[in-house]
Amino acid sequence: MDFVRTLKALADPLRLRVLAAVAEEELTVGEVQEVVASVQSSVSRNLAMLREAGFVRDRKEGTNVYFSARRDMAAPARELFKTLQARFAELPESKKDQARLVACRRRRLRRSEGYFESVAGDWERIRKSYFDDRVTSLAIEKLLPQNLTVADLGCGTGSLTFELARFARKVIGVDLSSEMLKRARGLAKERGVDNVEFRQGDLLKLPLPSHSVDAAFCVMVLHFLPDPARAIAGLCRVVRPGGSVILVDLVQHKQEWMREQMAHRWLGFERGALEQWFHRAGAASVDYDLTGSYAGEKVARNGNRAVEIFVARATLPAKATGRASRNEK
Repeated sequence: MDFVRTLKALADPLRLRVLAAVAEEELTVGEVQEVVASVQSSVSRNLAMLREAGFVRDRKEGTNVYFSARRDMAAPARELFKTLQARFAELPESKKDQARLVACRRRRLRRSEGYFESVAGDWERIRKSYFDDRVTSLAIEKLLPQNLTVADLGCGTGSLTFELARFARKVIGVDLSSEMLKRARGLAKERGVDNVEFRQGDLLKLPLPSHSVDAAFCVMVLHFLPDPARAIAGLCRVVRPGGSVILVDLVQHKQEWMREQMAHRWLGFERGALEQWFHRAGAASVDYDLTGSYAGEKVARNGNRAVEIFVARATLPAKATGRASRNEK
């Protein structure tokens, strides 16, 4: 990277604030505009300069474009940014930006939480209209050995949790929605399932110790999360050496109706990105298969299309590397 261009890119205070915002979290232009309290034309211009200088990457998904700081930023540029960011963090403008970023995150979270809280009582019907039980079976088939301790992350009302309980020694279900967990605990009591435990928690900050389960399942959940790479790092962190992460989700698509009607944050995932995230989190290998099942077949209307579902199994090295716990932070 040209050092003069690097210095120029970080010389403007607003541009530095814009970079600091997208270094914290992937944001749209409108969200960056909200965080730094500036006009759209100025924010767009500064994002373009930061992208040209190698500080920022963009990702188009459906009708939205998301911006984030590059993970592969050149070392001199990264160190210069960190130095300036540390100094700038002490200024009033930075503290105001942080407060607005927190407010932006909370609005996103409330939208997702609100959706799941509102549908908890009817979730099983909605889930089955969205994807059938064959997807659950395919996930379990990836890990049939019995007598394991496994985690069902983003467990909802426990449909997969209870299936896993038939094979596992213990299943720990984690979900952010209190209403979903209330329903899951009620079903466990009603069915007499005593080898399950439900915990409330954020999948970006899993309430599980490192290397505490033999396998972690994350089925049709990743597309709701703001930072899937961080979530995958967390999944890998909690799995013991030699264990597996089973991920089931949507292939990359352009069906905006899923974002609008079902609160999806991501419109599916590209295989290469998933493999990169898993390897960065310390996985030794990743197997990826298309299931032949489609999400939304029963509810897609007016030209909307269903989307194919994939299943991926990442295997952790037999000896712990410690990489996943660092990437989750």
